[in-house]
Amino acid sequence: MADTTTTTLSHIDKLQGKVAIITGDASGIGEATAPLFADHGACAVVTANIQGQKLSETIGSHRCIYLHCDVTDEDQVKSTVESMVQIYGQLDIMFSNAGIISNSDQVILDLDFPQFDRLFAINARGMAACVKHAMRVMVEQRVDYTMSKHAVLGLVRAAS
Repeated sequence: MADTTTTTLSHIDKLQGKVAIITGDASGIGEATAPLFADHGACAVVTANIQGQKLSETIGSHRCIYLHCDVTDEDQVKSTVESMVQIYGQLDIMFSNAGIISNSDQVILDLDFPQFDRLFAINARGMAACVKHAMRVMVEQRVDYTMSKHAVLGLVRAAS
């Protein structure tokens, strides 16, 4: 019979000592993810959104802090990453989750470009800004080995 205690414990602390930024944590996936990161041992979780610090207060200030960050503003994204590194000395995870859903079922003939531009500014450009600035820190931490192993996993899964 397998020892489930070891397996369970390894899942509980699989983020032990990791420092994470989660954007878009005010609701939905991000709101559900931030407590899980803390539960799985992340030593610090930064919740970054434009709606306030409700979640960081729930998780607890010793494990989670809130930084205001509008992902459509590259300077705010850069500042959030830099603040995280200044406070904790590292950044291991960027969970770029901020996103919105269009509030209408637009057809191409009636496309509202200001609404379209806002959607892309948050969902696509915001993601790119998060990746750009997080990678500046992570590359210094030599994540190339980790990336190569994830590539191998993807190859094996695709081949299977």
